[in-house]
Amino acid sequence: MRLIALIASIITALQAGFGLIYGSIICPNAGCKIVETLTTIRPVYLNLIGLIFFQAVFWTLHAAKGKANFRIDLLGILLVGGLVFESALLAYQVFVARTFCGYCLLIFIFVLALNVLYGKRQMAAGFAVLAAAVISFAILTFVPTGVLSQAEPLKSAAYGVKSCSTPSKEIYLIFSSNCPYCEKVLETLSNCNSCDLYLNPIDQVASIKNIELAPNPKFSPAVNRLVLAALGIDSVPVLVVKSAEGFRLIKGERQIVNYVRHACFTEADVMYLEKNVISGHDEITVLTEQEGECSLAIDCNQQVK
Repeated sequence: MRLIALIASIITALQAGFGLIYGSIICPNAGCKIVETLTTIRPVYLNLIGLIFFQAVFWTLHAAKGKANFRIDLLGILLVGGLVFESALLAYQVFVARTFCGYCLLIFIFVLALNVLYGKRQMAAGFAVLAAAVISFAILTFVPTGVLSQAEPLKSAAYGVKSCSTPSKEIYLIFSSNCPYCEKVLETLSNCNSCDLYLNPIDQVASIKNIELAPNPKFSPAVNRLVLAALGIDSVPVLVVKSAEGFRLIKGERQIVNYVRHACFTEADVMYLEKNVISGHDEITVLTEQEGECSLAIDCNQQVK
């Protein structure tokens, strides 16, 4: 147990230091970039909390070595508290964000292992806590708007941005390079003049014609795909609109082109659409059409034929 606590302490300390220097943690998968934006505090502070936790476990074990147990099992309380925290984080990622952070999973395994090794009673309590967290999240219905709590995932993963001097809103186009419907949307966006435009392809693109963009060195198609998956969307193009009123998702070539022509060439946000709302929330409206979309599961050229 002391060895696990020590290894976990070293890892969280390194992550905290890396976060302080570079502003982001090291993670084996792209889901971390999304999960990082879903917390109210920076990842570096979460790692500092983790460091304090594992150090507390290590020194409590060290102090208790060869001595009688405390009247109150402080270590047991500490371990189950850590597992409650990590179980809630893991369940949130699975059922709300619908993606997971590989590094977070590693820390969860450390905490779970400590609970298992502490004894049968602690192991039973730990699995009860884990089951309660998973079941609680599983029976609740979540609108998957967690990834849109801020625009940072799409902003950080964009291929590039076309900025306006006085933008009325931010728009993010998620598209595929082999989708003909997406090409028509890009043609319309080439002259937009009142929206900050972020282009978020879900695959690698060599260049984008007729649109002058400030390139983004952190462009990540994998993150753009994860955002679609987190929203439960399996087609492109999709336009994410961020304004003072909240977020709006618009699907399909015709809906997007109409929106852009009315909202991104003027200062007013004109609601001209025949609304087909498939889901709703206080801060999100989804407008969709079945035509003018490319399914991610089928080659788009075959669909158009």
